Amino acid sequence: MNIKYRSHAVDRMLQRNITTTEVELILREPDGIIKQSQDKFIYYKKLKGRKDNLVAAVTLVKSKNELEVITVMIDFEVQ
Repeated sequence: MNIKYRSHAVDRMLQRNITTTEVELILREPDGIIKQSQDKFIYYKKLKGRKDNLVAAVTLVKSKNELEVITVMIDFEVQ
């Protein structure tokens, strides 16, 4: 899968100390996925070694093999 990152996502990853390796793990092995619209999804996972709750990546499906990460969040709660 090809993963692209919007500049906003990169800024939030730096701010929240989230690596591309962690984002890729969230996308490959999520604890859950929430569909927000036809092509927008939130992938979330509890990452070992992090004290925050769930870490989430909001993505936009560009094609069958390409995702674009819009932003990342920490302390995510499933509603």
